[in-house]
Amino acid sequence: MLSIAVLGINFKTADLQLREAVARGSQILGGERGIFFRHPLVLLSTCNRTEFYFSAGDLAEAHTDLLAHLRLQIGGFFEQRLYSCFGLDCFVHLCRVAAGLDSAMVGETEIQRQVRVAYSRAKWLPSCLHYAFQKALKVSKLVRHQWELEKRTFTLYGTLWQLAEWKGKRILLVGYSEINRGLLSFLMHKGVVDISLCTKNPAAVKLENVHVCNRSVLNRWQTYDVIVCASQAENYLIRGQGHSGHFLFDLSVPRNVDPEVGKSAVLYNIDQLIEEQGTSRCFERCEALIWENAVKLARIYCTKTQHVLESGGRESHL
Repeated sequence: MLSIAVLGINFKTADLQLREAVARGSQILGGERGIFFRHPLVLLSTCNRTEFYFSAGDLAEAHTDLLAHLRLQIGGFFEQRLYSCFGLDCFVHLCRVAAGLDSAMVGETEIQRQVRVAYSRAKWLPSCLHYAFQKALKVSKLVRHQWELEKRTFTLYGTLWQLAEWKGKRILLVGYSEINRGLLSFLMHKGVVDISLCTKNPAAVKLENVHVCNRSVLNRWQTYDVIVCASQAENYLIRGQGHSGHFLFDLSVPRNVDPEVGKSAVLYNIDQLIEEQGTSRCFERCEALIWENAVKLARIYCTKTQHVLESGGRESHL
């Protein structure tokens, strides 16, 4: 079997505050820093989930080690909000995540890129984790292409469009993220013209018909009508008083907007947007397609590794 497992938390098992705590506590294991953990792992951290995909000769022992690390980083009771999957179940879960079937905004396309980036940042992975991520990305493309998942669901951008008045308003996008770049194209297509983009390094951003500025503009955020935050900042970027005519959408985890702002302005965080979307996540045919391919690919991997072992090859955590 695939000697892989996942330990994670997402929007279905925990509220935003706890997800923020886990996201912060997980950063010490991200990218190259992950080599200091004694088991190879891939950290996938997005606005709706933090997941650790790992491999070990003894998955139960590695699972215990990972929990012990999280206990040191996160206070309070959180373990009952975590979920775990092992072997084939883990592989199927990864396929569902990459395909967008496990997303809050079902069918959103950003998650596929996030899975690819998380995989590319991981170091010293055994063959089973390489295989799982490479094939999960392949399966996710198959699901998207065959069933046109994105076209059959509401989009994040469509939800934002319905909740605020955009035309004739001053718009500020905070963070040069994939989400904001997509939103920028969406708004321009809709005929919205007065758009500014705030980023930590404005000199590196070249955009036409968009005013690009640094974060100092956030000191006067009240001069804008609609603000969308989708950055990787770990602290609040927006604080203070607004008024009922201000619309703020905080898509970031950790959050970029102090919740106190919501007392004077209209503020939506990612969980509230999920509730507003209200679209079904029942895609039985896509689920069947994932299971069919995951089982077949897992069998192929097991057959190949068995041949390697019989021929005298050796690799840990096959």
